Amino acid sequence: MTEPLSSEPQKAFLNTIRAGEVRTGRVISVEDREVLVELDGFPGPGRAVGCIPHGDLTRKATGHPSEVVSIGQQLTFEVIGVDRQQERVWASAAACEDPALRAFLLGLRRGAAHQGQVQSVHNFGEFVNLDGEPDQ
Repeated sequence: MTEPLSSEPQKAFLNTIRAGEVRTGRVISVEDREVLVELDGFPGPGRAVGCIPHGDLTRKATGHPSEVVSIGQQLTFEVIGVDRQQERVWASAAACEDPALRAFLLGLRRGAAHQGQVQSVHNFGEFVNLDGEPDQ
């Protein structure tokens, strides 16, 4: 794991980060359950760290995160949240994997009615292809 942030500039930098933002960073660690990234834009010595859980790394089925990323690789991700106590940014690279799909999904509003075709039905729910959804 990484060292906790300890400097005021690091804490101030974390305070500028908001859920829903798209950010970039460089992979610094690839573990079984998560990938750690050094966040771009930190102005001082040291670094600010983001964590991308394995399930938020890609929308594709994978075994180990090393099948998807490698140390030093630059990633684009959406900030899911900022844990100020743990001084860590939680992020999703999968949310930024398909820019057209991301733009479509961001245009949807809670409570709005949409048309679509049922793709499959499971005991836990249904998958629906919404009209206007970009091809994948």
